[in-house]
Amino acid sequence: MLQNLTLILLFSLIFIFSSGKFVSSCTYKAVGDNVVIRLGDEKLPQDSHLIWTHDKRRVYSKKGSNVKNEGLIINHYGSLILENIQKSKSGEYKAEVYDKDGKLIKKTVEKICVLEPVPEPSVTVECVEEGVYLTCIPVNSNEVSVSWTKNGEKSNTTHAVLHVSWSELKSGDKFSCTLSNMFSEKTAKDVEPVCSNTGVHANEDENRKKEENSNNENKDDAKGINSHFCVFTLTTDENN
Repeated sequence: MLQNLTLILLFSLIFIFSSGKFVSSCTYKAVGDNVVIRLGDEKLPQDSHLIWTHDKRRVYSKKGSNVKNEGLIINHYGSLILENIQKSKSGEYKAEVYDKDGKLIKKTVEKICVLEPVPEPSVTVECVEEGVYLTCIPVNSNEVSVSWTKNGEKSNTTHAVLHVSWSELKSGDKFSCTLSNMFSEKTAKDVEPVCSNTGVHANEDENRKKEENSNNENKDDAKGINSHFCVFTLTTDENN
C-alpha cells in the first residue's frame, strides 16, 4: 500500500514538471540588474507566433510581421531582456510559442522578485516597568531579515522588536540590529539602554546614593564625636 502511494506521488510530480504548470520559487534580482529570461537557443521560425505575458497580462505578441510590444526587448531567440529592472517589474513572466497551425511548440515560465537594498537601520529604546523594548527600524518588507547582537554576540531573536527584562540587563550592555536581504546587509550603531526612573540603572544610582549618604552620615557622626570630646587638665596645689 505504501509503495503504491509513493508511486502515485512520484507520477504526480513528474506530471506537474512535464506539463509546464509548475512555477519555481522566485528568482531574486537586485534593483538595477539586467535580467534575461531565456526561451531557447534556436531562432524562432518566421511564421511562428510568440506571446509574452507579465502576471497573465499580454505585454508582447509577434505573429509574422505583426508585432505588438509594450516596450520590451526580445532577441532573435525569443528571449526576454529586462534592463535596469525595477520593483514594478517583479512578477511571473511566461512565454508561449505556437506554430503556423496554432500548436504550442515551446513554453517557459519564470517568477522574478526584485529587491531594493536594505535601508540604514537604527535602534529605538522604550523603557517600561518590566524592562526595555528595543525596536529595529525601518522594517517594511517581508523580504528583509532581522538579527540582533548583544555586546557583539548574536541573539536568537529575529523579530523587529527585542524585549530585555531588567534581570537580563546590566550596566554597559550594548545592542545592535542588522537588516539583510538576498543582496545587501546593513548594521545599526550600538545602543546602550539607560532608563532614569526604573530598572537596573536606577537601582544602581539609588544604591550609589545610599552609599554616599551612609558615608556622609558616618563623617557627620565622627565630627559630632570630636566636637563633644573635652580634654580636662588636672592641676595640683604644691603647697598642699
